Amino acid sequence: MCLMASFSNIQSQNIIQRQSQKQVQKLSQVQIQALNLLAMSPLELKEEIAKALSENPALEISRKSKSQDDEKFGDYSDYGKIESYGNYGKFSDADKFQQVMEAQADNSETLQSHLMHQLNSMNLSPFEYEISQKLIYNLDSNGFYGSMIAPESFLPSRTEKNFQILRKCIDRIQKMDPVGICCKTPEESLFVQAKQDEKAPKLALFILDGHLELINPPEKEKVFRKLKDFQTHYHKKMFGASLPLDSIDYNLDSVQQTIDYILHLNVRPAQGYVKDTVANFEQPDVVLIVEKKRGGIGADSFENGIVSGDENFHFQVKYGSGDLPELQICKDFSFDSENVQKALVFIQNLKFRESTIVLQGCAIVKAQADFFLHGEGHLVPLTHRQIAEQLQIHESTVSRMASKKSNRFIQTEWGLLPVSYFFLSGVSSVDGKQKISSQQVIQIIKKILIEQKNSGQSVSDLQLTKLLAEKGIKIARRTVSKYRALAGIENSYKR
Repeated sequence: MCLMASFSNIQSQNIIQRQSQKQVQKLSQVQIQALNLLAMSPLELKEEIAKALSENPALEISRKSKSQDDEKFGDYSDYGKIESYGNYGKFSDADKFQQVMEAQADNSETLQSHLMHQLNSMNLSPFEYEISQKLIYNLDSNGFYGSMIAPESFLPSRTEKNFQILRKCIDRIQKMDPVGICCKTPEESLFVQAKQDEKAPKLALFILDGHLELINPPEKEKVFRKLKDFQTHYHKKMFGASLPLDSIDYNLDSVQQTIDYILHLNVRPAQGYVKDTVANFEQPDVVLIVEKKRGGIGADSFENGIVSGDENFHFQVKYGSGDLPELQICKDFSFDSENVQKALVFIQNLKFRESTIVLQGCAIVKAQADFFLHGEGHLVPLTHRQIAEQLQIHESTVSRMASKKSNRFIQTEWGLLPVSYFFLSGVSSVDGKQKISSQQVIQIIKKILIEQKNSGQSVSDLQLTKLLAEKGIKIARRTVSKYRALAGIENSYKR
């Protein structure tokens, strides 16, 4: 009895009754679907859309995907007429040029297989072969990469040595048959074609090297007058500095020969070849298009894809994935209220996905405005958390978009770059008040070492650390060594 009583007392002492209140938010099926769609790649999303169309008769396609309509983003289909040259003028009246374009021979061979056949006959290192292969499969139907992935994205690390190899690979492919492919723009392609031709007039080389607007319109008297005016204005501004055009003796006849030569160059060097889309190494899933537009605006409007820049420019951010069809409610099934409601929810969730991606793009452009204004070397430190806090969304949502495996890209003035490119670690300044991106530090290190080399001095990593500290950059010696290696620069003993 005593033992039973004591056990009962112990048991009663250990059992404590507590009352607590918790607030638990359960996601609805609609919210779960919206988040699932946001996390999907376009390939998965296509399958989901196809599934929804097959299961719900209230859904129908209102517009095919842009790729089905042959309106794929970045296609140079209009370059058959030089009127699409942007700032380089219009030549829609140049019948001779158009006839040459239409006379190009048809070839059932793919551009990629034709180039790979040439590449396989070359003695290249495994790394050069890999980079060259990716460059070849990154060309659009006209043989250009300006609307595709930026070639720098194929480098495992952005060292000066790797950049040299990349430039060497691009130059090699540009000289392959057909000459002038693997260029960023048609203008660059024309210049490459002329440089490879030993018989190219010197005047043609000058005009194609950034002065193509001088032959707009292609009439010899007007072109001759523009060349003379260009020389006069140049010398007035440059105070007598020499100009390559000064060493060229030209007249009306030579101007006409130059015009004829330029118009006979192939503005679409890959025409006649079939583009191989099967073995594309890096086909982007989602592309955000960032356009720099003239005119400053007072405030951002992320909802409309507008980001303020400076007093001269602002940015327009657009959702540019061209492989997803647009959906609408089928009018014939308006009586089926349940399926109509499901269809409405699905369409709204697709729009939510698109708008969320655009909002993230706007936040990235805002944070990296200096890069979008001035290009490489102007990125600042940026984390997923900063974007998430600004948009008041979960950090994992940003991480899914910016993951290196997500295969999502942003089309910029400087090329097609992965979203992950815009997120950089940084080092603190000496006063700790600001952070400097690793990319900026590498640029500063390269500048210091070049200055020291020109003065005949060899700087060790320890000395480099002190020089950086004098510039307000707080960084450890081992980190300096790492950044120096990333810049492709040997240590002081080997320099």
